[in-house]
Amino acid sequence: MKNISLSLILAVVAFNMQSVAQDADDDIKTVFGKDTEIKGFASFDTKLTDFNEEKALFLGGHGGVILNKHIILGIGGYGMTTRNDFNGIIPGRKLDLYSGYGGLVFGYIIAPKEVIHITLPLLLGAGGIEVVDHHVANTIDDRGATVERSVYFVAEPSLQIEVNVTRFFRFAIGGGYRFVQGTDLKNNQVEDKDLTSWTANISFKLGKF
Repeated sequence: MKNISLSLILAVVAFNMQSVAQDADDDIKTVFGKDTEIKGFASFDTKLTDFNEEKALFLGGHGGVILNKHIILGIGGYGMTTRNDFNGIIPGRKLDLYSGYGGLVFGYIIAPKEVIHITLPLLLGAGGIEVVDHHVANTIDDRGATVERSVYFVAEPSLQIEVNVTRFFRFAIGGGYRFVQGTDLKNNQVEDKDLTSWTANISFKLGKF
C-alpha cells in the first residue's frame, strides 16, 4: 500500500513539474516563433557625405525582412557616383578615388504604427577603395589605370525619421556616421580617418509593412 501511495505521489509531482515547465516555456518570448510576423521590404537610398575631404554622393539600397513590425534584418550596398580627385604621390598630378561598401543591416523601428516614427538602422560590413590614374590609358575601360586597391571594414549606425505615406510606401530622412577601419594604401596618403565621416541620407521604402 505504501508503494502504491508513493508511486501516486511521485506521478502527481512529475505531472505538476511538467505543467510548470510547459507554462514557463509559453512565457518565453523569442524573435522567431509560431506567432512571429514577417514582412518584406526594399529601399532605395541616397547618401551625401565627406569622403577624403571632398563631398561625395553614394547611391544604393537595402532590403530584407521586418519581424513583428519592429526588428529589421537585411543586407545593403552603396557605390560612390561622384568623382573624387586628390593629389597623388607625383606632385601636381591628380588621381581619382572610387569606393563602395555593403554588408548586413540590423535595425529597430520605434512606434511603427504612428504616421511619423523613428528607425535605427546599423550596417556592418566591408568596402573597397581604388586609386585610379586617369592620365594613363586602360584597355578595359576609360577610367584610367589602377594605381592601387584596398579593402576596409565599415560600420555605419544611423537614425532616420520615417513617414508612413501609404501602407506600402515609406519615406525617411536622417543621418549617420560611417566608421572605416583597415584601409591600406601604401603609396597614397589616404587613411581611415579620411574615409570616416558623418552622412546625410534619404530613403524610399517599398514593402508590406
